[in-house]
Amino acid sequence: MKTQAIIFDLDGTAVDSPVQKLPTPRLIQAIQNLQQHYYLCAATGRCWTFAKQIVRALHLEDLCIISAGTQICDPKTGAILWQKNIPANALKEVIAVFSENESQKIIFNDYTEDDYFYGGVLPKEFSFSQEVNWMSQSFVPDELAIQLHQKLSQILGITCVMVVSQKPGCRDLHIVNDRATKEHAIAELLQRLGVHKKDTIGIGDGHNDLHLFQAVERKVAMGNAVTILKQNADLIIDSVQNDGLAQYFESLYE
Repeated sequence: MKTQAIIFDLDGTAVDSPVQKLPTPRLIQAIQNLQQHYYLCAATGRCWTFAKQIVRALHLEDLCIISAGTQICDPKTGAILWQKNIPANALKEVIAVFSENESQKIIFNDYTEDDYFYGGVLPKEFSFSQEVNWMSQSFVPDELAIQLHQKLSQILGITCVMVVSQKPGCRDLHIVNDRATKEHAIAELLQRLGVHKKDTIGIGDGHNDLHLFQAVERKVAMGNAVTILKQNADLIIDSVQNDGLAQYFESLYE
């Protein structure tokens, strides 16, 4: 019976995106070797449509966290088992802030890779008739992203996480319910798995993985992680470019 869980990020941790689209054979094998002994759960900012190619390439069987902590899904079927939406009043305030960068589109809920790079709607075109669990304005220039992040952080009922964009010199701003970060989703995940926090390992590389670190016992940062995450880590492993996650997983069963 499995009693321990390893929860790991995808982009910058399991895959070197956008350069690398899929995990390496070495990582896939390392995960297969660990699956009898640990729950292995991805925790990603990607929605299911954007994440499933990587999740299924890794042959993950245990529950995964997607959409920046707003959903828990079954990786075998893609079924959403738990979800938190952004409060309607807060959503209106978010759109007002995003409108300050009116030429940049927003994406929300489920989306494809093409949507991420080329799709979405302008803030003024957004319809408030729909429920939203996750929203992002992508490719915001660094300086403007910091300004918008400060304003968004003042809105009650939401959490704004600034993450590295897949375009140089830019950030993505992720908006979620303030009770639906990776930290909250992991707490729900562990309850469903029957695993205690003391029996968990969390691995990540980005600012949003600070929430992941809050929810786990042993905190592992990638060699390519942002400085603040490394400062909060118990262990720093090799970079994603050097297959650091695979190396670490191999050390757990050697």
